[in-house]
Amino acid sequence: MPRVKLLYTLMIAGIAMCLVQIWWPAYYLTGDGPCHLYNAKVLHDIWNRHDASFYQRFYDVIYAPNPNWLSSIIMGWFMYFASAVVAEKLFLTIYALVLALGFYKVIKQVSGSSSYIITIVFLFVFHHTLAKGFYNFSLGTALYFWMVWSWLRFIAQRNTINTLLFFVFTGLTFFSQLLPFAFGAITCFSLLISHIATSTSSKRPRAFEFIRAAAEFGVLIGPYVGLMFWFTDKQGGAGIELKHHFYRAVELVQYKYGIVASAREELFAAISGFTIVTMFIVALVMRVRQKEWVNKYDGFIYSFAILLIIYLFFPENFMHRAILITMRTQLFLLAIAGTVAAYTLPQKIKNAGGLVMMCCFIALSFIRFGVMNDVADAVKDYNSVAAYIKPYSVVLPLDLAPEGVNTHANTIANRNYSFTHALHYTGCSKPLILLDNYEANTGYFPLLWQYKMNPYAHLSTGNGIEGLPPSADIDHYVATSGTPINYIVVWGYVSKFAGDPGFDGLQQYIGQHYHRIYTSASGRTTLFELNP
Repeated sequence: MPRVKLLYTLMIAGIAMCLVQIWWPAYYLTGDGPCHLYNAKVLHDIWNRHDASFYQRFYDVIYAPNPNWLSSIIMGWFMYFASAVVAEKLFLTIYALVLALGFYKVIKQVSGSSSYIITIVFLFVFHHTLAKGFYNFSLGTALYFWMVWSWLRFIAQRNTINTLLFFVFTGLTFFSQLLPFAFGAITCFSLLISHIATSTSSKRPRAFEFIRAAAEFGVLIGPYVGLMFWFTDKQGGAGIELKHHFYRAVELVQYKYGIVASAREELFAAISGFTIVTMFIVALVMRVRQKEWVNKYDGFIYSFAILLIIYLFFPENFMHRAILITMRTQLFLLAIAGTVAAYTLPQKIKNAGGLVMMCCFIALSFIRFGVMNDVADAVKDYNSVAAYIKPYSVVLPLDLAPEGVNTHANTIANRNYSFTHALHYTGCSKPLILLDNYEANTGYFPLLWQYKMNPYAHLSTGNGIEGLPPSADIDHYVATSGTPINYIVVWGYVSKFAGDPGFDGLQQYIGQHYHRIYTSASGRTTLFELNP
């Protein structure tokens, strides 16, 4: 089969395998994904004044131009013609296609020819950040490639269409999530430098061309940079303290955060990471040996160096919350390393590396297919309480097995807390208030808890309502909010936390004030209703 035809066959097969992973299970379960979906459903209902008065007793809608908005808007819009579960799958489909096509266009732009290295993109569709349910970050990662692609078009040919393309894709990336936007800005400015350094088309001094191009870049990206500084200041500043974390270099080679759910993925994730890093190093060595010091696409190398510093020295937590900078930055480093390999290495090496990584993706996909059956059964078990919960109720989920547990009491996703918010699918089927809605406690998503109704302020004690095991002061919350907690759902086996003082006290309280009305056939899910 001719090389180009085989490449297109591999691309179609890769996209098909991505879509099967999204659509085959009844739910594509991720850690925070159901929470994103629930908030989109609430937002959708408020837009349409459907049960709006019920929700507005608990939530305020935030209209500030914050990042982290786009996924809620997209899924909320899909709910005009699809159920919530289908809306989530449509969103994930759009994400996967945007990522695959965006990376393809960048690689095509910089390499000028087709090679199997393009199949590297499938290793970046499903990753640990997506498995944790970071939908906005994942969508921003996909849009990063379009932001970079549109900038490459702009610096090659400045016209109205390319200007608008870059401005729009930059805005979409910003309103998805702040880190992909910041990384996109770093990459685009780096490409501006390398483009000017190699430009021979202008008769003007390069310093003049750089100042002009930098001014154009500043005008186009300036409004979003202003919003970024406004947002970070509102959050209390970055608060970054630099310290080396050189062990992260090993994790980069292992592609540690290419693992979605199971430790069985480790081998193929490590082969993928090792292959990408090796190709990147070989590309740099070849450039040095050939004394090819400057290439117009070397902005990718410059941005890799900057992101590597961030990766190795930034703390996991800043801006007063868990940013998890390692897992987020690792994805970009490997994608940029693959891009550098694409425009530097000989065709044979790129093809060989691409085939290795495609084989890894196929192997990872089959491992993940094996986990999906247990996940689907467990999500169905967890949400079987929906039939017994009345609409317009307040529900407290107590998650004792965030990693999931099957009918044999074995852990399902031993590398990810996939079930953290799995009950939120029930909240999408009828009007409910779910007290573990963490998004409404952040201030940068569209919904915000009204202070007296905020369970994170008035219900959480000790480990908190999302702790392991959870802890809560129900009397204090009821007294502060003036609202009873109608139902408590316990997911997982209680016995392993017996003896914990906070959890034992909570169990005792539930026994005194609630009565059990349902237990699933497997015994994993129990529903308690408030006594009359």
